[in-house]
Amino acid sequence: MRLSIIIPSCNNGEWLDKCLKSILNQTFTDYEIIVVDDLSSDNSVEVAKKYLRKEDTLIINESKRLNGGSRNVGILKAKGEYIFCIDSDDWLYDNNVFSEIDKKLNGEDILFTSYICHKKNYDLAVNLHYRDLKDSIMSSTCAIWTKVVKRELFLKALFPEGTLFEDRIQHFNLLTKAKTFTNLDKIAIVWNRTNANTISENMTNEWITYRFNYCGDLYRLIRDIKDTDLRKYFIDELKSFQKSTNKMVDEI
Repeated sequence: MRLSIIIPSCNNGEWLDKCLKSILNQTFTDYEIIVVDDLSSDNSVEVAKKYLRKEDTLIINESKRLNGGSRNVGILKAKGEYIFCIDSDDWLYDNNVFSEIDKKLNGEDILFTSYICHKKNYDLAVNLHYRDLKDSIMSSTCAIWTKVVKRELFLKALFPEGTLFEDRIQHFNLLTKAKTFTNLDKIAIVWNRTNANTISENMTNEWITYRFNYCGDLYRLIRDIKDTDLRKYFIDELKSFQKSTNKMVDEI
């Protein structure tokens, strides 16, 4: 199997319908869908059951795993050569995304894709094209849905469990282990910023804990980095987040 599509889902039944339709309408068909439901209280499970085919999988977590843990569940279940993570409130740009991905990949560890930032009043195209892996590591764009990743590499860089803000440290862990990459130079994902239920639109004081978790993970990563430029970049990142998080604590 060429692609495994991992969709973590929690109370996004309103959007999961559109997400799954955009996948099932693809012209390329050598893929599986794995929906991992993180104890939804809405109709998300029913929506998934409505659309998933016999070759697809619905997993309902036995305990709360949050986004990173739910993605890990799907990654460990995946059979595809490559894994593409898509959030349940986002959707594919057109019906040829998988076909273009398949044509572009030639054994590379990672393929980077561009995306549309979809807001209520406008859409903004964000075109990602990296010169080298160091360039991609230092990018401000860390979302996992901008990457198609070889499964064997993903298994070496799973997401941190029990926390949010998990994309950025996983971005660093993944790319510091990668050896080869390519750019798709095509819009693949529509990043939906109109979902009022999204976690990033409902930040609470728990984010302080998650940010401190990130700082700890970043410190552990720094200890293993030999490249001088990357080490300085990560140290500056750590200092910045420590400062901003301490400010949040002071304002409680």
